[in-house]
Amino acid sequence: MASPQLEPDAPKDGLEYGLGGPGGRWESPLYPLELAMARAGGPLVTLSSGAARTVLNLRATEGMLPEIGKAFGVQPPTAPNTWVASPDGRRLALWLGPDEWLLVAPDGSARALDQAIREAPVNDPWLSVSDLSHNYTVLVLAGPRARLVLSKGCPLDLHPRALKAGACVQTTLGRTRALLRVTVDGPEGGDAIEIWVRNSFARYTAAWLIDAMTGIDKEPSDF
Repeated sequence: MASPQLEPDAPKDGLEYGLGGPGGRWESPLYPLELAMARAGGPLVTLSSGAARTVLNLRATEGMLPEIGKAFGVQPPTAPNTWVASPDGRRLALWLGPDEWLLVAPDGSARALDQAIREAPVNDPWLSVSDLSHNYTVLVLAGPRARLVLSKGCPLDLHPRALKAGACVQTTLGRTRALLRVTVDGPEGGDAIEIWVRNSFARYTAAWLIDAMTGIDKEPSDF
């Protein structure tokens, strides 16, 4: 069998080649919709794509977290549906469940972080770290009407009294599962909410949001 053709800039170790895999080049599935997303925005709400980042799924017990926090740079939170950031804001830890988190860091740092966490002195066979960097697409909905747009297809209570900055929740949006991370809330500048979806649902979610944004300036808002 002929050897696979390697991309010119891919590592030639026989393990990492092609597009999208670890070490390969990755193109956002939102690329064909970037112009439509920009045109759909206005003074009350905007839609954009988030930057590529390293994303690790962590499974661990609570007793491991202090040492994992030292290795990663920020200790994963234990409060449900919350996220925390390192002092410089470059690393995030998002709570998914009692023993599960997403660890987010600058793009390209997956290998080093994976190794650092696995070498932390936790002494627990249940520790699991998986690289999901190419598994998620992040959309960013921002502005005073961001919550109103989401309310058209999300069953959660999206009022700021229930969903504040610092919250991250798993839910459904339209017909797909999504993770919402609230980064900013406030009446003056509006809100900024990240919407994390699987890559295969990214274009559907973006198209759904574009449709939900149509005529949003003419609708009353309770948020």
